[in-house]
Parts: sequence; structure tokens; C-alpha cells
Amino acid sequence: MSQVIIVNPPNSNTVLDGSVCTVTRPEDHTDWSNFPSLGALTLASALADVPGVTPVYIDGTVVPWPTLLEYIDTHAGGILAVCASALTATYEAALAILAHAKAVRPAIRTVVGNDHFTALTERCLANHHACVDFGFRGNEVVGPFRDLIADLRLGRVRAPAAYPGIAVWAGGAVVQAPQRPEPVFTALRHELVDAAFDHTTPYKANFQTRVAPRLRKMLGVDLRAGMPVEIGRGCIKFRRDDACSFCSIQFGGMWKNAVDGPEAAWRLIEHMSRRTYDYLYLTADELPLTFGALLRSMYEQAPPWWTGTPESDRPVMVGYARADGLSNPRHAETLRRLGVRQLMVGLDAGSPVSLKAMNKPLSPLKEADPAHRAELMFEHNVRAMRTAREHGLLLKVGFVIGHLGMGPELLADNIASMRRLVDEGKGVIASLDVEVLSPEPGSLDYRYLTEPVSYTHPPVGGTATSSTARRRWPTTWPRSCPA
Repeated sequence: MSQVIIVNPPNSNTVLDGSVCTVTRPEDHTDWSNFPSLGALTLASALADVPGVTPVYIDGTVVPWPTLLEYIDTHAGGILAVCASALTATYEAALAILAHAKAVRPAIRTVVGNDHFTALTERCLANHHACVDFGFRGNEVVGPFRDLIADLRLGRVRAPAAYPGIAVWAGGAVVQAPQRPEPVFTALRHELVDAAFDHTTPYKANFQTRVAPRLRKMLGVDLRAGMPVEIGRGCIKFRRDDACSFCSIQFGGMWKNAVDGPEAAWRLIEHMSRRTYDYLYLTADELPLTFGALLRSMYEQAPPWWTGTPESDRPVMVGYARADGLSNPRHAETLRRLGVRQLMVGLDAGSPVSLKAMNKPLSPLKEADPAHRAELMFEHNVRAMRTAREHGLLLKVGFVIGHLGMGPELLADNIASMRRLVDEGKGVIASLDVEVLSPEPGSLDYRYLTEPVSYTHPPVGGTATSSTARRRWPTTWPRSCPA
């Protein structure tokens, strides 16, 4: 059997000397390494029935770095491929893992994917094709990834068009295949989590340290373990390719994707619940506005196992919501009746000018005055706090401090409005994450900074608009694979 290692890399700055910390320190991040990596487990599970292949799940956020590299050293002779799912914060660590595999045994094939690679496909492959054999762009890549691994096991590789979403370096240039729609993958093989390493013990320990105490205090519930659940993915702002200016999520070829109806969603939730997961993390980028119809039908068609279970014994569900979705009492009531007890809500800036600069307003585009649209969004922020309190929902609130074009006076205005929102949320805010703006690849802010000739309007004066001008890329990425 040939091993295919699927790695969720750790934050680069935690394992590589000189690597800059690009996000909150992992030890301070309230949802870091508390439960399995859904992306890595999905890809590993998709390979479980490929003849001659043994998928190996490794989460570098809980498996020590030396242990991870040692595993590759020890099993190099039987490794078919090493694959890494990389965000910007973990990309350099991912490259180090792939380069290490190549150094140990050059015949090992390497694959990379996720948001960072999707946003900077050409640059990643141009600079790092020595240690990256294949890359996948977007989300709809589970089937093509499985097909690629199956072909590699047979000793062949077909033309890129056979693997939608793939990108390779060939003939001194990047060759890509368009993505294709595919259903949400739900056939997870949970036994893979502990097949090579004991991940469950550190996951549960982190969960009990970081998540359970706060929910015990605020909700009066004792929780054992958490698990991400994907009943849908997407955000309503992706529909018009109109994401917030700092958003780096690369939604791929489908702005919205979901399981096939309420029955499928409930089966997935029941499956996780039966496996003793009692904290279910709904991973959709936004719930009430994007998946309102699915949520309402789930409530209307709740199965007997759910309705017959006392509320105190049901799993606690958490998810994401925009403030303008949560401010609607009907949405809040639906979420609460479905067992959602905590929501992650971004209240990223307070003043109307800043909301406008960050492309946050969601009022109808026919509204002629952008400042008015932003003011409505701010009002939604305030109402969301009150609505959450009225419906017994806890909030994990996120603020992004700063935006392009901000000066001292505007910063002071933002801080004042944020304090007002925090005051509104007393008793309903379970945790508060405050981040200074750090534009990541894929975001509008990043593109504005790195491709200035491609935009005709600065962000503080309104949403930047793309032109057909030539792209100009930054020069901060190394041009060779790390040693």
C-alpha cells in the first residue's frame, strides 16, 4: 500500500525561524487546534477507497513539527504523495514540508491547495515549482484530487483537463484547468483522525481548556468535544463577487454550495452527534442570509431523534452570521430553535465611513447614497446585539481595526463606536477577537496594495474597481524552496 499524507500545516512562525506572525498567535486563538481539520479529513476520507492507497491524516497544529518530519523520513520509501492545505499563515510551513519530502525522496509527489494557493496560483508555481508538483484552486476539488491520486498510484498522469481545478508548471508557464461544480463531500472517515497519530487527546484537551469553560459559565452546559460540520459553504456577498475588503476567502467556482436538502443536513448532524461530538461547528461563511431557506426547512422537518431528545442533551451548534442577518428576529429564532447557541459575528468597524471603505454595507445596491447604506449596516450591528440577547444566543465578536485610508481621527471614531457596540453586547458577548488589519492574498485590500495600476478608485472613497491594466505583484515571497 502506498501512503498519501494529508497535512494541515502549523502556523509558519511557530516552526520556522524568521517567519513573520501573520495572524493571532495560535495559543491565543480561541478556535485553533480544538477539533479536527475538516479540509484535511475530507481529502483523506476521499482517498479511503482508492485501491492501493492508505491516506494518512496529520494535523501540524497538534503533532509536533519534528515528529511530523520524522514520519516522512521513516516512511519515505512507501509514500506516494505529500499534500498540504495551506492558508497564508501556514504557507511557508507547507513549503518546508513539501521540500523536506522532496529532499528525502525526490520521487514523492507533492500537492498544495487552499486559499493562499488559489489567490496566488501563478506566483506560487513560478517561484516554487521545484517542490510543488500539483496545485488545486478553489473548493470544488475533492473529486479531481481523488482522481489524480488514483492515477499517480497507477503510474500515470493525464492532461490537466482531466482534473478540474488543477494547476501545474509546464513548459515554463502555469497551466490550469477550469473548476467544475461538485456536491459537498460528507462521507467522512473519522477513524483516520487517530490512525497514524493520536490527535483526539490534544484536540479534547485544547477544547476543554479554551472552549468548554466559557460555555459552561455562560450557558450552563458541559461539553466534551467539537467537530466542524459542513452543511453548506458560501456567503451572500460572494454572489456578486462583492466580499468585504479584507476577506481573503477564495470560494472557487461556486459562490454557494450545500448538502442536498434538510434530510441530508440532519443525517450529517446525527452522524456527528452519535460519535459523541456535542459541539458542532457549522462552517458556512454566513448562515442566516445565505442559507436561510435550508435552515427554515431543517426546522420544519426536524427528525424524531432530534425532537425527541431533551434540549439539554442535544449537541450545541455554533456558526457564522452577518450582523444584518442576525438583527432580524425571525432569523435569530430559527437559529435558536435549531440548537444554535453561539454565533461568530464580525462587527469589523463602527463608523459609516469605515464600513463603506471596508465594503461592508449590504443594503440594496439601488440605494444611491453609499454613506446611507453604511449607516444602515451600523444600525444592524446594534440591533444584532439586542436580538441575540433576546433569543439566548451568545456571540463571539470579531473586530478588524484599521482600513486603507484611515487616519488618527477616523481611528478614534472607530474605537469609540466599537466601545459602544461592546457596551451593547454586555452579557451576550462570550469572547472578543480584535485584529489589526493585515491584508492577505485574495482580499481586495491586498490587491489594491499590490496591483495599484489595476484600480481606479482608492478604498476610502468607495469600493475599488478593477480595470484591465497589467497586474503588478509584490516581491516579498522567496524565489526558491526553503531548505
